[in-house]
Amino acid sequence: MNLFARLAALSVLIGLTACLIYAFVTGNVMADQFHVWQVIWGIYVWADAYSGFLLFSTLIYAYERRLGFTVLLFLITCGTGNMINAAWLLWRGPDLYRRIRNTNTGIN
Repeated sequence: MNLFARLAALSVLIGLTACLIYAFVTGNVMADQFHVWQVIWGIYVWADAYSGFLLFSTLIYAYERRLGFTVLLFLITCGTGNMINAAWLLWRGPDLYRRIRNTNTGIN
């Protein structure tokens, strides 16, 4: 995993963690959620986010091969967002990138 990918994952992890803390300190979770579901772009953003969570979970499962662990990370991701995916990528990314790079059809 190159420096750019690690910095990108770390930046996402830090940024989303800070944003989550700010949202919990200043916002009202239930009231804000109900508002988001009343506008079409809010519905789209949630559908897009959860689709991404599910797709990233398939990558985690392909690597980890532990369904329980994958489901646990998916559920945590549904509650906290992509910060969990970024943390997993920082943890497992170097090996994952090396495995992809060492295949005939992988990243050059």
